[in-house]
Amino acid sequence: MKNKIKTVFGLILTCVIAGFISCQDMLEIRSNSYLETEGNLFDTPNDSLYSVVGILKQLQQLGDRYVVLGELRGDLMAVTENADMDLQAIADFSATADNPYLSTRDYYAVINNCNYFLQRVDTNVVSGGKKVLKGEYAVVKAIRDWTYLQLALNYGKVTYITDPILTLDDMNKNYPVLQQQELIETLLADISEYIDDTIYPNYGGGLHPMLFISGPMLAGDLLLWMGAHTGNQSYYEMAARIYYSYILNNQYCMGAGTFRNTYFNSEFDILGLDRWNSFPGAVGEMISMISNSISSSETLDWPRLTLLTFPQVSGRDFEYKLRPSQAAMDLWKNETYVHYNATTGALFYNKGDLRGECHHASSSVALGSYYHYTAGGDSLPTIAKFGYLVAISGSSFSDNVKPFVNPYRIGQMYLRYAEALNGLGKPSLAFAVLKHGLSGDVMYDSRKINPEEITPMPPYCDFTDFRFSVLAGSQPQTGIHMRGSGYANQDTLYYSFKEETLQSNSAYYGFPAALATKQDSIQFVDAMIFKELALETAFEGNRFHDLMRFAVRRNDNAFLANWVGRRNPALTAPLMNRDKWYLPWSD
Repeated sequence: MKNKIKTVFGLILTCVIAGFISCQDMLEIRSNSYLETEGNLFDTPNDSLYSVVGILKQLQQLGDRYVVLGELRGDLMAVTENADMDLQAIADFSATADNPYLSTRDYYAVINNCNYFLQRVDTNVVSGGKKVLKGEYAVVKAIRDWTYLQLALNYGKVTYITDPILTLDDMNKNYPVLQQQELIETLLADISEYIDDTIYPNYGGGLHPMLFISGPMLAGDLLLWMGAHTGNQSYYEMAARIYYSYILNNQYCMGAGTFRNTYFNSEFDILGLDRWNSFPGAVGEMISMISNSISSSETLDWPRLTLLTFPQVSGRDFEYKLRPSQAAMDLWKNETYVHYNATTGALFYNKGDLRGECHHASSSVALGSYYHYTAGGDSLPTIAKFGYLVAISGSSFSDNVKPFVNPYRIGQMYLRYAEALNGLGKPSLAFAVLKHGLSGDVMYDSRKINPEEITPMPPYCDFTDFRFSVLAGSQPQTGIHMRGSGYANQDTLYYSFKEETLQSNSAYYGFPAALATKQDSIQFVDAMIFKELALETAFEGNRFHDLMRFAVRRNDNAFLANWVGRRNPALTAPLMNRDKWYLPWSD
């Protein structure tokens, strides 16, 4: 792989220099400057600021690829008839090394700049009694390790380099090639510097922490992957501790009115719409975000993912190439929505999860994950997460709400937390994250949580006295399924199955009666979490990697193959071979 390294590092170091640094300015930077490589040491906040901005600018080049490679190989995204051969090849798993979406060059450009910074930043610089560059060191290391993880998940292996490539001699060195699990183990050994979620650079409000890759969330990913590869519960416990600490420290609440679409009545004709506020870049939902990279032309300056997913913009009619798959649309449509009358206790049922397609008669924007765009007599299924604020006329796009790619956000974090709890053999606790939310009332209700799972109370799930009162407006914690399916916490017909467990108290915890053993219950909740990931995080870039991790944990290639087969049955048989899950290495 040495020759490929030479090609990848043909252009060695690029750094963007910004004048006035703010969140918006960082996203608008156009010009690049080259760093001198001799004698540079980052030992002032200004030096580090310019370098960190340059790294963030390069990270933008990975945003659209994160979505394309992470979604188009899964079950939820499909190509339109306008899609070029490169996108079609990714969708049907026939892509070759010359496919431009497969190039590793931009990944290693980010990695090389991170290595350069990490080698030369002086973390011992003290100002005001604090090591002022420690935050920059932590976030740059997290960016580098996240980038390495994407390479390992997409290609199955990486050439692992921690020193900057600055000379031809550097290019000619032999570097270790790590397989996926080896790379994840290596990155786990590196997490101590960025595991503390309080470590962020302080630029006086210039660069928001959401623009960085979250160290704790990355650590949680690595631990879940190691748990999947090894079956060792200690990895799940460490992941659960990280998520629990992050939830409490940041007051992250799945409150009753938080980013949720809902019906207000039993006739299902009056909508309450808050889901759209979570995209793009809502402060109350996002943890990490990457600005959608820009596709320039003589007349337009549009985010690439908007062009790929939106059917009509001024001057570019019907060029959209990516759409929701029929399997995705069916998944939302087939969910059961529950309306609960608090006065009478009556339950009313309807079809459809409102996180899918959700319209309001007076609205010109999509309020769910997808919608049908009508033009020229056609009704075109359209992904809403990368351009739903484009006016229906297609004539304008607000500079203030350019869409972001979201590697990490709160809804996803809660589902990762549930995954960790289930991996620890606590299925009723994990299911409560989906159905009820975790609070003191839920924790000690033996109809909802098996007391044996919390006796003694684990230190990574004690929500007994925590009410999320600050950011949630004193709202109670609720289940994530309630974001689109109404009062799932009250449902006794569809989302609350009965199982007389094998535990001594013979209580009921919401699982199907056919589940005979605890392992059956764990497998059932595993599947519920996986489906919820689709309902909540579709099209955001996570899906195929989630498919891989769940299949690896189950040691069941058919799990991935069958889900992707819902989009295209012809892919089921080939994907029984795990080698087909990975992309061919490309320069």
